[in-house]
This record gives sequence, structure tokens and C-alpha cells, in this order.
Amino acid sequence: MKVKCLVKILIFTLLVSPASTIFSNALKKLKQKSKEAYKKKFGKDKTWHFLGHDLTEFPGTNENYRQINKEKWDEYYACLMAQNTNLGRTMSITPESLQIFESTSVRLDCKLCLSPEESTRIDLVKWYWASLGDKKLRPVDYTETVLLSQSSGSLQLYNLQKQQSGQYVCRIAKVAAPPYFLTVVESSDEDLEEVHALEAPSGPYPRKPYVIPGFNLIVDTEWTPWTSCTKCNQIGRRYRIGYCVVKYQENTTTINTDNATNTTETINIPEKDYELLQIFKFGVSCQSHLLPQSVKQINAVATSKNQVMAGYCKTSCPENKVFEVRDKNGNVIERANNSAGIYSVLQGIPSIQPSVTRFLQYEEKGKHVVLSCPGNLNSDVPVEWQIGSRKLIPELLVSESQGRMYISITDKIHIKDAKISDTNIYSCWQRHDLAGTVRLIVEKRLSLNFNHHLMLFGAVLVFSVILYVFIKACFRQKTIKKLK
Repeated sequence: MKVKCLVKILIFTLLVSPASTIFSNALKKLKQKSKEAYKKKFGKDKTWHFLGHDLTEFPGTNENYRQINKEKWDEYYACLMAQNTNLGRTMSITPESLQIFESTSVRLDCKLCLSPEESTRIDLVKWYWASLGDKKLRPVDYTETVLLSQSSGSLQLYNLQKQQSGQYVCRIAKVAAPPYFLTVVESSDEDLEEVHALEAPSGPYPRKPYVIPGFNLIVDTEWTPWTSCTKCNQIGRRYRIGYCVVKYQENTTTINTDNATNTTETINIPEKDYELLQIFKFGVSCQSHLLPQSVKQINAVATSKNQVMAGYCKTSCPENKVFEVRDKNGNVIERANNSAGIYSVLQGIPSIQPSVTRFLQYEEKGKHVVLSCPGNLNSDVPVEWQIGSRKLIPELLVSESQGRMYISITDKIHIKDAKISDTNIYSCWQRHDLAGTVRLIVEKRLSLNFNHHLMLFGAVLVFSVILYVFIKACFRQKTIKKLK
């Protein structure tokens, strides 16, 4: 009897075992697909459970997850503490004034303290903006050059144009972050002062903050981060820009600066203008649309130029991103090099890349011509120029043209005394990718110089002759009628 029972149990086990194995494998595949779906939608990392919650939020006895959980909440509370400290005595948030050159880029961070639970819902982050003159905020339209970071919720603006100046605000539900006031200005090499790093053997060096006596104001410089390197695995170049800003500071007599001036200007600055400067604790850009006109009239502000600093760099090339499709045995059945622009049909539709911008530019012979790159590939990499397949090396360009052509530190081609032979197609590249082209046509134009006084005298003379002929004709007609 016992033998029969053991045989039945053995047969039942053999029958059930394959089914349980199949069920177990199917469950594993379901978990993997669920995890990939959540990761694709919400940007989850490997600590996320397949049901959609972070394992570090429910660590249990896992010491590693418990430590990660503690670090996340400590960072959140530290952010709240810093926000409370920044409110200051006035208990007010601190807006920021930014000045950016055209065709460059800027990143606006969403400066809200997000708990570990909220940080996983980047889809809750909403950006709003109002252009100059508008009184109502509206949602930001995301395009190929206006992007929302899926990891941090920051707003990235590439290839900026003047019409993008205005106010930008980040919101999550009913909570709003301090606003940004962005001013996009036209870049001009003549308004830039090239300086060298402090480690350089010779100057000029970056401007130090200096006090404007009698106004409790300081003129300072806010430097942008370094751009990316023009090359990878090779020596390349990069630069950064220092924008002039005006800051309000009480008791400026106690500030030790080497550039303090001794002359006091007689300009009346209203109290409301001082109140505006006090709100912007980080200062207001010298060319910002927010800076009061009374402050712009101060000579120290009007004559302060923005600065630019160039440097050499060497970075490693990024590794190729390869997407692989494997069968149930782990064998690779498809491989797509995403870095080369090749994608698998299983990856879905990739994000739209910026198109190559083409520009047609007519110029007059003998004039000073400036060529700017019209496009950008959503990158801060400085551009390099080509004519056809020939790369333009700044040093060789200057020597071959005997100084008639040169490339500025901001990557603009300058052509002095333009000639008909300068007509060509100039292409600008970021790393090895085409960003834009400029078709330059230099033509000889017929210029006529008119003497306005002589033209006025001639017009009066012609009008007088016409009037005289008209009067003579009227009198002649009357005379003929009387004779009849």
C-alpha cells in the first residue's frame, strides 16, 4: 500500500513539474516586461519593483536599500532647509535674471524640493512662460530645440532667439519655483573682452567686482560653465562667457575691491529701482530688460563689457550605444548602433533630431561681412567651419588671407573688404555632424549719392514750370472764348 502511494506521488510530481516550470518562466518574463514598461514610461532605475514602486521605499531588512532610502530623504530635508534659509529676512523667494547671447544654449533648473516619491514623477513637472509684454503665463511648447529633461525636470533651450526672451516658471501641481527672467541679446564680438585664466602667465585677467560710489551698487561678472570640447580623444578647445551683472549691496564702503572708483556721478535712482535690485539677490544682468534705465545710465554700468575666456581641453569619446535583441537562449539576433543613428523597430520611434539649418546671405562688395552658424544640434560644442571639404583652421586662415579673414573666439567668420571671390558655401560642424550652412553671395551694387538740397530745388523748379504752363493754358483758353 505504501509503495502504491509513493508511486502515485512520484507520477503526480513528474506531471506537475513541467507545468510549474513553464508557469515560473512565464511569470519571470511578465515581471521583466512590466519592469521595462515602467522604466520606459517613468524613467525608473534597477531598484524599481515590477509592480511600479521603488524597492528603497520599502527596504525591509535590506541594509543597502535602507541606506539608499535614508540618503534620499536626508537630501530632501537638506533642500528644504536651504530653501528656508534663502528666504532671508524678507521671507521671499529669489528670482534670477539671466542674459544669454543668440544662438547659444541655457539650462533652467526646476528649483523645487522633491521628495523621493515625487522625484519619480517627472511627468508632473510643468514649465510655463510669458514673452516680453505678455501678462499671462502659458505652457511651454516643446520642440526640437526646447527640451524637458526626463531625469531632472530641467528645461533646456538650444539655439536661442530674441523672441524667446521673457519669464519662465516651473510648477508641480500648485507649487511654483522661483521664476527666471531671460534676456536674449544679439552677440557682437566688438562688445566682448577676451581675458585669460588666472593661471595664465600674462593678462588681461577676469574683471574683479568693483563698487560704484554713492549708489550701494557693485558691478560683477557671472561666468557660465565651460562649453563641451570641440574634439574627443584629441586636444580641442572650449570657452565660457562672463556676463556683466549689477548687484545691490548695503554698506559698500566695507567691501574691499581693487577696482573701486573714487568719482561719484550725479544720477538720481528712484527708491523703487533700489527695491527691484534688492529682490534679485544674485544681481541683474547689465543688458537685461529688467534693469532700470536709471542704473543703465551710470557710466560704470554702460561701459562694462561682457568677457570671454578660451581654453584647451581633452575628453574621452562617448561609448557607442548598442541595442541588442536576444532570443530565449540568449543569442543575439539583432544589433542596432544607436550612436550611428540606427534603431531597431522594437525601440519605437526615436526622438526627432534638429534639422540642418540653411541660410542665404547677400552682401555688398567691399563691406565687412560676418558669418554666424545658423543651426545647432542641441549641443554646446563650439562649431568648426568648412568650405567644401576643406577645414578652416583659424591660424592658417589668417596667414593665407593676410589678415583679411579670421575666425573670432565665438566661432564667427569675419571677412574684411569682401570680394566677389568670397562667394561660396560655408558649412559649420559640431564634432563630426553638420549643424548648418551659409551660402554667401558677394555682389557689386550700384550706389547713387543724392544731394537732398539739389533734389528739393529741382522738385520746386519742376512744380513751378508745370504750374506756369497750367496758368498760361487757362488764360489762353479764356482769351480764345472772348475773341469768339
